[in-house]
Amino acid sequence: MSIFNRRDNKQSLNNQGPSKIELLFYNSSIINGLVKSVDMKIKKAGISQDPRLFASKLFLTLILSIAISALLIAFSIRFFELYRFTLLTKYLAGFLTLIIFGVIIPPVVYLMQILQLSQSTENRRIGLDSEAPAFAAVFNVFLRSGLSARYVFDYLSKSTAMHYASQIASYVNKRVKYLGEGVESAIVESLNYSPSKVFNEFLITYVTAVRTGAPVLDTMEAKTKDILKNIETLASTAAENLSGIAEGFVIWLSSGFITFFLVLLLQAIFPSLFGSVPFPIMAIFAMIMIPLINLLFIWVVDQTQFRFPERSLKAYKVFYITFPLGIVISFIVLYLIKDPIPLLLYLLFLNGGVQQIPLSVLAFTVGLLIAVIPPAVIAIRELREGTGYDVYVVSFLRAVAEGLRAGLNPATVVKNLKDSPEMGKFRDILNTIYAYSLLGVPLKDAFKIASERILDFSSRVSLISLADMIEIGSLTPETVESLAEQVDAQIRIRRNYNAKIRVLLYAPYIGIILALVASILLGNAMFTLISHQSLALSYGPLSNATVILPKSLYVISISALFNSFLAGLLVGKIGYGKTAAGFIHSAILVVITAILVVISLHISLIPSISPSSTSL
Repeated sequence: MSIFNRRDNKQSLNNQGPSKIELLFYNSSIINGLVKSVDMKIKKAGISQDPRLFASKLFLTLILSIAISALLIAFSIRFFELYRFTLLTKYLAGFLTLIIFGVIIPPVVYLMQILQLSQSTENRRIGLDSEAPAFAAVFNVFLRSGLSARYVFDYLSKSTAMHYASQIASYVNKRVKYLGEGVESAIVESLNYSPSKVFNEFLITYVTAVRTGAPVLDTMEAKTKDILKNIETLASTAAENLSGIAEGFVIWLSSGFITFFLVLLLQAIFPSLFGSVPFPIMAIFAMIMIPLINLLFIWVVDQTQFRFPERSLKAYKVFYITFPLGIVISFIVLYLIKDPIPLLLYLLFLNGGVQQIPLSVLAFTVGLLIAVIPPAVIAIRELREGTGYDVYVVSFLRAVAEGLRAGLNPATVVKNLKDSPEMGKFRDILNTIYAYSLLGVPLKDAFKIASERILDFSSRVSLISLADMIEIGSLTPETVESLAEQVDAQIRIRRNYNAKIRVLLYAPYIGIILALVASILLGNAMFTLISHQSLALSYGPLSNATVILPKSLYVISISALFNSFLAGLLVGKIGYGKTAAGFIHSAILVVITAILVVISLHISLIPSISPSSTSL
């Protein structure tokens, strides 16, 4: 069982312990194979849970899912028998639905449990990869100060600067302290709990240097440079992959999105071609599933981008409140507007037409703006206050190093720089540190308190590391200068990465506008043509086109609005690495979409033709 600190484990057991049901298969040999398969996954995910207990709960869940599947399959057989006797399509549909769900439920339940482990492992790997350069820099600073590796791991296990690296340090420290192992042996054991190749290579290098008698400090500093090169390569690869995802999103909008709505429009004109798929099902899919594809792109971006373990923004909590509130307000507005019946009924029964589009779009626009504007304002304020310190932090660290060479302590350096124009917005942080020091707060604690205002990972780690150096007495010009160089290299990597991905911000905008204009204009052109040919289309296979086509335009308009809303979140995720940064883009895209929808309805690609001019 892992001996990670339980405060860092979100999936630890509760105080009452596992229930009897969860322990049902704990001592059974049936789960032995399952235990072996999940043991290493649990370790890599950093979950402090007995593998047998996890396997017991997983096996119990599988048994329950199989029981549910057997029940569904039994019902499906009954539906099939009814179909054989009656030949009614509804019984065949029921049979197929139940049999499909009965077959897929057990594997889906199992895969969801395993994917949860894999996702935890992936998040941990990303965190360790991001923290590896900072951990290496601090590790080398402590070694340069003459501290033993045992003390370094003991101290770093308590550090708040690096969440994931401190877990590994805590594991090493506990094996040394409670199991009596040597530092090198404990480090080797910790590799089983670290999914990060970059982080593991750094630890292996230290063990190899100690056991072979190589100069440890020189070896570790050389390895730190290699880590920075690896991180730079990872960042460059992530930027290239993000570029491909952005291009894929534009391709989806310009092909898949438009193609689906083209099918919807053609179904309205030629219902016999798509008779197997009822219009309501197509409409529900268009208004719900098509916009949700943006969430899939957001997830892919989240797994691809070069991330840093930064704290979550408060804007998300606000969004969780304002989003349902905005949707409810939209429904209320739709209910209050009558044309001649409440517009909400047109939406619920999917029988809205061209006349209902402008007011319906207006109602949803108001609701979606209410949903995103408050969290957008908060997110902008949080990002403005918490980011943009990187360039000033490096200058501050070098100023501290020069001050130490001149015989000045860090408090004096802070006092001299707190009002310096060269420090830019970092002056607010320095003034916070200075104010707390005047109140009698130790300088190391003042640095840590001030760092809580910073979102930038490198800047926050720098201040906390500086506080750690003050506490352990390793604050020398050389150690501070070394820290400044490492932080500067990390900031340069991140700056280059951001420069590559910022150009991708425009891709969703272009794709949304092209897809929207093409779909609406095409549908409106068809509607205009059919309207002018109403006499010729009053009978025959196209007689329903004048009824279904306006409904299709209504569905396209509502779907496009929600698609733009979620696409704005994707813009923030691609360009800034945070979904919250996309709230403002969602508001912009929603407004643009609403305007384009209304304008497109008044633009016709078909010249005005009187019905009499086309009659025979």
